[in-house]
Amino acid sequence: MKRVLAAAVAAAALVTASPAQAAVDPVKALKKQFVAGHGVTISEVSRTQQEGKKLEYLRMTGTFAFGESGVVASDITLRGALKPSSEAALRFLIIGKKVYAQSAGFKRELPEGKSWLLLDDASNASATTQPIDIFRSGKLKSLLSHAKSAKGGLYRGSFHGDRERQAFDYRLSVSSTGLPSRFHTSSKSDYGTLGWYRETTDSRYTAWGHKVTIEAPPEDQVIDIKDAEAALDEVLEEIQVIPNEALATR
Repeated sequence: MKRVLAAAVAAAALVTASPAQAAVDPVKALKKQFVAGHGVTISEVSRTQQEGKKLEYLRMTGTFAFGESGVVASDITLRGALKPSSEAALRFLIIGKKVYAQSAGFKRELPEGKSWLLLDDASNASATTQPIDIFRSGKLKSLLSHAKSAKGGLYRGSFHGDRERQAFDYRLSVSSTGLPSRFHTSSKSDYGTLGWYRETTDSRYTAWGHKVTIEAPPEDQVIDIKDAEAALDEVLEEIQVIPNEALATR
């Protein structure tokens, strides 16, 4: 009887231990999502503070479309907190090396029938204000390798961003399938007499693998930014952000 009980206890231990041993690799899980016609939904909030005083707030919502190697297109909307009116909202379509922008505020300046601005070449444009693009599998792998702790699907650590040398602290949560569900980053800089400056970005990812179609707007509704720079400048003053912040380069 003792042998039977011992065997039962050993078998139970193996069963309960197997899930932990078979933890899903987030990088492999991400790569499996790179299927044409599918994508993910994102919601992102960025805040900046100086000596505790709020300076800027930017909310981004939208959808990323995947191809075999990663994100190939994005449809996002940006809103600033200072002027939350419909005219302060900016919608961007990022398709390959082209970026199209639309806003209700453009209607005051654009020629009749035109509702989209084609921006300058944006081959390095990214639809996230995060300091690192976790949709690039190599970057995600490096980020995870720098985690100081990884418990219960939560990775914590510090890393250097794509666009600056300054390190940032991060928390990356992944689901039971290994896919990112939330990514929070924070960095703080000290400018001496000007005081400290803190920037935080909180991103949430949902609806992984749902069908996505993102297409360029009809050509007859598009005007090149070079022919209508005043329209974009005016709207950006209202939302109080600049293009490089709205479309961060990788």
